[in-house]
Amino acid sequence: MATSGNDKTRSTAPLRVLCRSNLRENRINIHPNDGFDLGFMTTRYTVAMEEGRQAEVWLLNECPLESVELSTADWERLGKPKAAILRYDGTLLRVEKA
Repeated sequence: MATSGNDKTRSTAPLRVLCRSNLRENRINIHPNDGFDLGFMTTRYTVAMEEGRQAEVWLLNECPLESVELSTADWERLGKPKAAILRYDGTLLRVEKA
């Protein structure tokens, strides 16, 4: 886990992006260990994202460690990255190309 400067932004290590066609838009699945890096401790979170969108982040043991599962639409919106870093400041979640 890393924090950014003096603020309380937390981030994951670079995560392999898995595009899931059966995943609905604005849903993000990560392994609980990766969620811990963001300060997430329970199964599901509703978070604000850029562009005024909201997303649900699910911490699932079934999600491979060091991976993030995104819907096809979200993956394409991000520019089809192979890896991404999640950053969370307590209010806003950003998914950035790694």
